[in-house]
Order: sequence, then C-alpha cells, then structure tokens
Amino acid sequence: MLILVGPSASGKTEVVKLLIEKYNMKKLVTYTSRPMRVGEVNHLDYHFLSKEEFVEKIKSGFFLEYVEYNGNYYGTSYEGLDPDKVVILEPSGLKHYLESAKDLVKICYITCSKDLRKQRMIKRGDSLESIKMRLSGDDLVFTDELNNLADWVINDLDYTLEKLTAKVYELYKEWLNE
Repeated sequence: MLILVGPSASGKTEVVKLLIEKYNMKKLVTYTSRPMRVGEVNHLDYHFLSKEEFVEKIKSGFFLEYVEYNGNYYGTSYEGLDPDKVVILEPSGLKHYLESAKDLVKICYITCSKDLRKQRMIKRGDSLESIKMRLSGDDLVFTDELNNLADWVINDLDYTLEKLTAKVYELYKEWLNE
C-alpha cells in the first residue's frame, strides 16, 4: 500500500486523485464515528459507524490504527491493506502503520516551500487566518524526522503535477516488483 504524507497544500491530494484516475489505484476508505456530512457517501468517503460500533471494533482488534479527535473516532482497518490502495496520513497515523505493517507499505513524503504552499492556499480561497494556523501547525508536525521515516522524499517544486504523480507511481511499482 502507498502512503502519502506532506504538509498542507503540498500536492498530496491532487497526486492521489491522479493515481486513482490514471493508474487505477484505489483510495483506502477509513472509518469514522462522526456524523456524515452533506454530500458524503457511506463506504466511499468513509465507513461511518456509531461510537458504540467503533468502540466494539477497537475492542476486537479490528483497527490497525485509530485516534479520537474532536470527540469522534477515526481509524483504518487491517483488512483495508492492499497493494493497489493509496492513503494520505498525518505523521501520527503513519507511525502506527510503521509499528504494525511496515513491510506492507511504502511512504512518500511530498514537500515544497512554505511560500508556495501559502500561495496555493490563497488561490484555493482559504482565509488568511486559516492559512497562518495551518502553516504554523505544519511546522510542528512535519519535522525532519519524516525524512528518515519515508521511503522517498520528493520536492514537488521539481515536477509538474502529472510528472510528480508519474514519479510517485514509478517508485511504488518498482517496489512492488522487487
């Protein structure tokens, strides 16, 4: 399975979209106990569970990793692991995967300058307050430690989106064929 990590507006979401569209990879659908939002589809955006169902699955050892955030649970199951799947994780979730499933995953850390990320967030309409909070939060979470945890570190400044996606896929396919 391919895991992408990277700070806000580094390009990881767009890379996942292209990996799915161009290379037939599948999105790893994670679980949550939060209510479904307008426009979301069960089993496509998330597998939606009640808090009670989520807790039962925790007790049964169903989850590879899970967190409680803002009063709701989020997690991924062992059964979701598959070589054709891709998921975006935060560094804390990544560490759980490395503890439990290191041999089954490859990690690509996508980086780029803070200035470029800020410009991308402005362009997509994020508020200046939100941008400031996300950039400073990313500084705390996306540390040099990720350079050592990732199998590949790619600076997206070196590529167009299409070439970045092709490079990520090429590296991943090489690993699958080893």
